Amino acid sequence: MHEDQSAIAEAARAGIDLDLLDTNLALTVEERWRQHAGALELVQALEQARIARDARLQPTPAKTR
Repeated sequence: MHEDQSAIAEAARAGIDLDLLDTNLALTVEERWRQHAGALELVQALEQARIARDARLQPTPAKTR
């Protein structure tokens, strides 16, 4: 087996989604950047929601002895 084919077979056995890689590589660089920017915006929105939620939480009072 050729070295490249061996590496691809090994990646597939390791569980790497080769179809997803092919799909992403079929996109233009601009399309990949646009998808990345959208994912980053989602992560930032989720982080802001977590921060807002945490700010509303009340600390648990310490038990007195």
